[in-house]
Amino acid sequence: MSEEKLRKLFTAAREETAPVPPEDFLEDVLRMARSEPRVMARTSSLSDGLDRLFPRIAFAALAVIVLCVAADFVLTAAGMPELGDGLSLFSAQWFFL
Repeated sequence: MSEEKLRKLFTAAREETAPVPPEDFLEDVLRMARSEPRVMARTSSLSDGLDRLFPRIAFAALAVIVLCVAADFVLTAAGMPELGDGLSLFSAQWFFL
């Protein structure tokens, strides 16, 4: 840029009014200086609660899947019928229960 354009830009910037800070700017600065957590007045919805719980739910679901697969391997090795065989036997004899 040329010197003339820069001088015009700086002159125009000096003539502009300064932006007005938000009303709670001072409190935010003091809170950050004291390292206090910001208090947010926000309503919580169902999806927000599920978002917070999702890692725990996912871990619990993974644990259940791993336990079921391990139990299937252990029971098959112990001589119990496989899952498909047990279900077909149960479905064939459900009315005897």
